[in-house]
Amino acid sequence: MLKSRAAAVGVASTALALGATLGLAGTASAATPQGVCGSGYTVRGSHNLGNATVYLLRNGTTACITTLKTGSAIGNSVEIGAWIGDETGYSRADVGKFGTYAGPIKYNSSCVFWGGHYGSTSWYDKTPC
Repeated sequence: MLKSRAAAVGVASTALALGATLGLAGTASAATPQGVCGSGYTVRGSHNLGNATVYLLRNGTTACITTLKTGSAIGNSVEIGAWIGDETGYSRADVGKFGTYAGPIKYNSSCVFWGGHYGSTSWYDKTPC
């Protein structure tokens, strides 16, 4: 009877560990641009960086930039970044070895420079003013 209880505890522990691992993976892959920037933001532009995508979202005149890792890149230690700027010289970036996404970076302007990077792949653009 003692062996059965130990075996049941071992199986239960393995199931809990597996469930926790799957739960974390599900959470990481569930990141969306709207989830990162917040309610009321809609995607206005995006660019695929291979293992990540950089997004421009808007809520009125407020821009939000985020770069999300995709697929097997989620959780890795490759550096990603998101940045935003304007013609006045204002600029802001969020760069690091984040597991899921960089940003969000928010800025109130109808005309912004924006971009992002994944590893050595980078991209930027200026939205139509």
